[in-house]
Amino acid sequence: MKLKIIDENNFVLFIIDKNIIPKLEEKELSDYLKEIFLRIKNKYNIEIYGYYDVTIYVDKIYGLIIKLVKEELEYLSYYGKQIEMKIIISNNQVFYKVSDIYDIPKKILAKCNIYLYNGEIYLELKEELDFITLGILVENSVVVFENTENIKKKGKILEIR
Repeated sequence: MKLKIIDENNFVLFIIDKNIIPKLEEKELSDYLKEIFLRIKNKYNIEIYGYYDVTIYVDKIYGLIIKLVKEELEYLSYYGKQIEMKIIISNNQVFYKVSDIYDIPKKILAKCNIYLYNGEIYLELKEELDFITLGILVENSVVVFENTENIKKKGKILEIR
């Protein structure tokens, strides 16, 4: 789990674990999120309480990306440090934006569709990567998970030799 702190009220969690997706169906989703919040509190010393808009981006290859946006509502201070959530599940496709295609090993590129969109290069995984190889890709790219529809629709497919 990687936590990206946008500001004191907004966070993005990256959970690279495709095996977690079926478990979400077995377990109450809000209970799972509360467990995640407790792990954040213990690991990063950040308390999450109040009302949050939670968007969960589900990708069969990557895992989960959870975006938390805190809404400032006064009535919640009455309830103390409880968590209330509005949960939205999104099946947006995850892309990997790379600044230099040649920084990505050829064995990874062979498993990707490569798009050029608005002057940027994006990779779309066609098949699963092992955990280490996925880590290499994530380390050498920016994970793009919001507003990704146009990358595939309007982007130009590139062939790399």
